Amino acid sequence: MSESTKRTELWVGVFVFIGLVLLGGLIVQFGRFGDRLRGKYQFVVVFDDASGLIKGSEIRMGGARIGKVAEHPELNAEVKVQVTLNVDDPIRIPRDSMIQIASATLLGDKMIVITPPPGGAASGEYIPPGSVIQGGGPSGLDAIQNNAESISRDARRLIQEAEGTFKKVDAGVDDIRLATQRLTETLTKINDSILSNKNLASIDRTLAHLEQATAQWATASTELKPTLADARQALQSIDKAATKAGARIDELEPALRDVPKAVASLVRTADKAGQTLDRVEKGEGLLGTLAYDREVSDDAKAFVRNLKEQGILRYRDQETPEEDPRNRFRGRRR
Repeated sequence: MSESTKRTELWVGVFVFIGLVLLGGLIVQFGRFGDRLRGKYQFVVVFDDASGLIKGSEIRMGGARIGKVAEHPELNAEVKVQVTLNVDDPIRIPRDSMIQIASATLLGDKMIVITPPPGGAASGEYIPPGSVIQGGGPSGLDAIQNNAESISRDARRLIQEAEGTFKKVDAGVDDIRLATQRLTETLTKINDSILSNKNLASIDRTLAHLEQATAQWATASTELKPTLADARQALQSIDKAATKAGARIDELEPALRDVPKAVASLVRTADKAGQTLDRVEKGEGLLGTLAYDREVSDDAKAFVRNLKEQGILRYRDQETPEEDPRNRFRGRRR
């Protein structure tokens, strides 16, 4: 083999080796072998919705790629989606950072975006490895989409409420129209009946009479002043008389004290009268005999009848024969 052929084979071998080294570097750089060689800073983030996020999705902070999603998102016991993040060493995530899901491409690929708090890592506090923190809502186009959906739902709800309000307004307008019609009818009736010329003339006459009555009342009030003065004097006289009557009552007080004794005497008299009436009812005594003895009653009736017929001077019983007046003047025969 000639020397030129050996040289050519050497250069070919060198180029092949360089190509293999470059290919290995590309594989290590863009494959998963590079990630395995780097140190990992791992923690868990919980999201309400992690749709579109898969294992291997990128993690970016400030636009730079700092890690990947370690595992497929899973549901926890609280029906939330928990995502395990692998962040490259020596990067640390400041505490109170906002962790959100955003769109990586227009095709719908997702990534995780970490936004440090104002001041960055000035506080020197970082999220400890293995921590479980709460993630934020979507950002970027997803946030716009969610906001658009929320606005759309709110707009739909507002439209429905507006339709209900418009229906109520229409019903209110109908009620107002009906009330206006009734008010017009009422005003027409008032104008035709109450506010007619005849009633207005009557009202004018009534006001004129009221004015006359007011004037007469003023005159009567002037004339009543002396009468009121006399009435005041009469009241004063009544007051004096009442004072005197009070004094007389004070004088009568001793006599009034004897009233119970008189009442007791009357009660005793009434008791005696009751006892007397009881005796009369039993036929005892003169009154009882006259009231309840039939023979005595008949004699009394005959006495009264004879007294009426004969008079006091010529009184006699019907059984007594009438005396001849001529016998009074006849002498004894000798």
